[in-house]
Amino acid sequence: MPILYSLFGPFLVWPLEYFLPYPYIIEEAFKAVVVVKGPKSLMLYVISGMGFAFSETVLYSLNTSVPLERMFLTSILHSGTFAVIYFFNNKKALWVGLLVAALIHYLFNLFFGGVFF
Repeated sequence: MPILYSLFGPFLVWPLEYFLPYPYIIEEAFKAVVVVKGPKSLMLYVISGMGFAFSETVLYSLNTSVPLERMFLTSILHSGTFAVIYFFNNKKALWVGLLVAALIHYLFNLFFGGVFF
C-alpha cells in the first residue's frame, strides 16, 4: 500500500502546498504518515520514493522543460527522505526524522528549485 499512496500522494498534497508556504513540510509529513502506518521494509519505501517522484513529475510536467532530469533527481530526493523517516520511525525520534527530511527537502528546493520549477 505505501507505493499506491506514494503514487497518489503528490495529487493529494498539492492543494495544501498551493495555499501553505512550506511544501517540503507538507510532503514529508505525508511520507511520515505513510511510513508509520505501513509495513517495516526499507526497500518498499525507497521504491515508494521513486513512485512519489514520478507522480510529482507528472503533476508538474507542464511547468518544467526538463522532466527526465527532474524525475531522476527527485527520485533520489524522495527515496532518501523516505529512508530518513524510516530510520527514525519510533515514537520518540519520528519528529527528528521528519525535521531532517524536511531540511533535506528544503535544501534541495533551495539549490535545485530554480532549475526544475
